[in-house]
Amino acid sequence: MAKDHRAGSKVRGDKLPAILMANHLLDGDVVFLADKGWTLDPSKARVAFDAETAEAMDAEGKAAFAANVVVDPYLVPVDLKGTGLPVARHFRDAMRQKGPSIHPDMGKQADYRTPA
Repeated sequence: MAKDHRAGSKVRGDKLPAILMANHLLDGDVVFLADKGWTLDPSKARVAFDAETAEAMDAEGKAAFAANVVVDPYLVPVDLKGTGLPVARHFRDAMRQKGPSIHPDMGKQADYRTPA
C-alpha cells in the first residue's frame, strides 16, 4: 500500500495565518479551500487565524482527499496584503498560487493575479 505522502509547506516559524491548498483530482489545477467548497481563485480562499480553524480546515481537506475530490491538501502559511489577498510565504507555494509562469497574461493565471 502506498505511504501517505504530503508535500506540506516548507515555512519555518509561525504557521498562521494559513490557507488550505490542494490539487483538483480530475484536472490537476491548484485549488484553495473556500467558504463553500474549492476555488481556483486565491482571493476567495478561507483563511485560518487560529489553530482550531486550521485543524478544521485540515480535516476538510483530508475528507475531500478521501472522497477523491482533491490530492495533497496541506496548510500554507500566508501573509495578508492590504487588499486582504492571502499570499503564500514560501516561494514554492507562491509559485503554485500564481499559476503557470509562461504567459502570465493568458489563461487561468491571468484571471487570478497575485502580487509579485
